[in-house]
Amino acid sequence: MRREPTREATIGRLGRVIALVWLWLGATGATAAQTWLHPVLPESVVKAAPAPRRGGRAARPAPPARPAPFPTAASGETSFVEVTTGEGYPEPGSAVPPEKIERSFARLGEGRPMPLTGARVDGPLTRLEATWLGQGLASLGLLLVPEGRTVEAAAFETFLRESGAREALALRAKKKETRKPARVVTIESARAFAGIVAPPRATRTADPAAGRDEALGLPLELVTGGSPLTLRAGDVLTATLLLDGRPLAGALVRALAPGAEAALEAETDAHGTASIPLEREGRLLLSAAAVRRTEKADRTRGEIWKKADWEVRRTTLELLVLPKAPPKAAPAPTGKRPPAKKPPR
Repeated sequence: MRREPTREATIGRLGRVIALVWLWLGATGATAAQTWLHPVLPESVVKAAPAPRRGGRAARPAPPARPAPFPTAASGETSFVEVTTGEGYPEPGSAVPPEKIERSFARLGEGRPMPLTGARVDGPLTRLEATWLGQGLASLGLLLVPEGRTVEAAAFETFLRESGAREALALRAKKKETRKPARVVTIESARAFAGIVAPPRATRTADPAAGRDEALGLPLELVTGGSPLTLRAGDVLTATLLLDGRPLAGALVRALAPGAEAALEAETDAHGTASIPLEREGRLLLSAAAVRRTEKADRTRGEIWKKADWEVRRTTLELLVLPKAPPKAAPAPTGKRPPAKKPPR
């Protein structure tokens, strides 16, 4: 007589099937998705003067302020910072579990990094809170916990080609591993910027646009040249890729713009710097990767390293490209003006 499977056995088999499906999805999608940061800032506005106290004089209206061309937040305010992983930037794909965030912080100038707090999942996004203490250019950084996974051979080969990892491709071909799944440890980081202005009636003000980008000490990171808040369509952006704080030459930097048919690609030179023409205004995501074969010494770094063949470091940098600068007015003619004609008597 045939025995019907028990409820526990059925649930167990279903769980194994779901686990296999998730492993397969993770393997096929692991190399295509990007993780990025996006600060949600209000536009710069002039706040109204407070209402007069009863019996007191009316407060003077606040002087008109010239709003910045980029979104800003005032010092002392709290803003959201969104984190997501997806394949179709800027559309969010899936939230990053808070327990996978190793570090998240914002730094203004040379001040101490301020942690981003209150991580919570909201649909396809993870929201963090940033309280801006200070003024100027704020650099935001995110580092995820290293993650071990197995990536199917075809997906890993495609990722290596798109990342410009020629040495890794050659090594896999030499070892006849091109059809072998890759056991990978992935370390992901992300960066973004925010402009923080002075609160109303502040005695000291700092211009966020005058700030210059500096490295945050992430395992792999892109650092822009000049002010990252004043980039305009038609400019050429320079970005330096740093691996453990040192310039990485011969790496591929990809620039993803919403609505673009394909990503722009630029290879870093001997100084680790890539030049990217900014063709359109709006949000822009730079991405880069560094791949290396793991070594025997890596096994002491943790359990996920013991069976890993490859270490993949990935990083992104989100920027906002402003519209093209308005054309400059023609200079006034020089030279003596002809004398004015005298009116007839």
